[in-house]
Amino acid sequence: MIIIKELTKKYGDKTVIDRLNICLPDKGCLAVCGVSGCGKSTFLSILAGIESITSGSVTPSPAELEASMSFQDPCLLPWLTAAENVNLALGDKKETLPYARELLHRLAVDYTDSYPSALSGGMKARVGIARALARKSHLYLFDEPFAALDDGTADIVASAIHEFTAGALSIAVIHNTEFARRFADTVITFGSSPISDFSVSGVSVERL
Repeated sequence: MIIIKELTKKYGDKTVIDRLNICLPDKGCLAVCGVSGCGKSTFLSILAGIESITSGSVTPSPAELEASMSFQDPCLLPWLTAAENVNLALGDKKETLPYARELLHRLAVDYTDSYPSALSGGMKARVGIARALARKSHLYLFDEPFAALDDGTADIVASAIHEFTAGALSIAVIHNTEFARRFADTVITFGSSPISDFSVSGVSVERL
C-alpha cells in the first residue's frame, strides 16, 4: 500500500496539489481523470520520483517505489530502433532483444526495427509504453497512454497493460472518462480546484 499524507506541490505561488490524503492499493488498475492543469501528470511524476514534493509525505518513498513510467512524450532515442529503445529497459542485452520485439508486437507495433523518425505518433507512444512494461516493477505509471490511439488500438494497449502489470499497481492518466471506466478498477477524478482530501467536492473516487 502507498500512503500519501498531506501531499502538497507548489510551483512558486501556484498550488497544484493541496494536502492530498489517499491510500493506494498494492495492485490493480487506477485511472486518474480531470481537466487540464489540475495536477494529474504532476501526481504521477511525484510517485515516479521525478518531481519533488513541497510538503507532506509518500510512504514508501518514491525512491523505494522504483516505478516504471511512460510519458506523454515518449522521448525515444532517434539513433536506436523501436526494439532497441525498448531493450534499454531490459539491460540493452542482445539476448533480450527478441522479448523487446515481442512486447512491441503485443502492442500492435510491427515496425520493430524502424527508427523513431519513421514511426507515427501513435506508434511512438506505444514504443514508450512497451519500454515501461519491459521493466519489472510493483508500480507502473502511464501518462495519457491512449491519447494518440484510435479506439481499437487503445483496447489492444489496455489489454496488454492489464496482462503485463498483473499482480502490480498500474496508474494511468486518462482524458476520456468513459474509456477510463473500461480500463480501471477505480477512477480518481481531480477537479479544476486544487486537489485536496477526497471528502471535498473537487475530488471524487469511483470504484468499479
